[in-house]
Amino acid sequence: MKFNVQEFLKEDVFRELNEIKAFHPGIIEAEAAARVRPGFPHKRLVFAAADHNARMINEYKGNPIGLSNRREYLTRLVRMLMSDSVDGIEATPDIIEDLMIINRIRREQGETEFLKGKMLVGTVNRGGLKNTAWEMDDLPACFTVDRIKKLNMDGVKFMIRINPMDERSKYTLQYCADTINEAEKYGLPVFIEALYVETAERGFVMKTDSESLCKVVGVVGALGCTGANKWIEVPLNREYHIPVSATTCPVLVVPDEAESEPDAVIREYTKEIGIADNIRGILLGRNVMFNESDPLSVRVSK
Repeated sequence: MKFNVQEFLKEDVFRELNEIKAFHPGIIEAEAAARVRPGFPHKRLVFAAADHNARMINEYKGNPIGLSNRREYLTRLVRMLMSDSVDGIEATPDIIEDLMIINRIRREQGETEFLKGKMLVGTVNRGGLKNTAWEMDDLPACFTVDRIKKLNMDGVKFMIRINPMDERSKYTLQYCADTINEAEKYGLPVFIEALYVETAERGFVMKTDSESLCKVVGVVGALGCTGANKWIEVPLNREYHIPVSATTCPVLVVPDEAESEPDAVIREYTKEIGIADNIRGILLGRNVMFNESDPLSVRVSK
């Protein structure tokens, strides 16, 4: 059955969301102060990724604005987070704060609190906008570690793209190291998406061969003042046991979300989770959130 966005979250929810953001923004910090952090569950974790738009990624399956409608985006996220299979979300401030407000509205309406027991991880760097001249200088333009702590959240997300022929990559390395050092002061875990890219005729191409992934995983593992509380998000490839063996840090699997269908992603992940003890979960994004059927129907083996 096709997922009905308009029926799942009614217009009145978004009308109240807009009202709160315009006239009562203090509700966000009140909600954050009242939340109970769930801690790390002792199981493999499943996170929803919701930070695409902040990097000018709006296209999905041939539609250049497929991810642009914020009501649909938030509604699908809410539905996804209602699943017991999903443990939390990695997202930018606008998304996290909107979800906190919607969670409050639903609670006041007597509905399920979809954020209860979920981990909230704040994305720090989205400044390397897609197809811009400065893309490899991936500025920490979103959450600060201080704000993540103030909102009583559970972790910090950072993305590293190493391009050996683009010196701007070195700035992103320093931003990441600084973020790790800051997070360590608060005892916050850091989730680092580790990507190896090369310059192409138009922009950059991601390399997922084992040699490239081993290089970037080795660099990320050593960044910052500590390796404690560091999780590495590693793109899935056909010989995944090789790149994940390049670190003792816990690993989250990053599938090729733009191309794969949800069921195929889950099957591939289920096949890989037993190959190394440090594979501790998966990051799910557009292909699950924008599943034409119900996003809640996707079940993940843990």
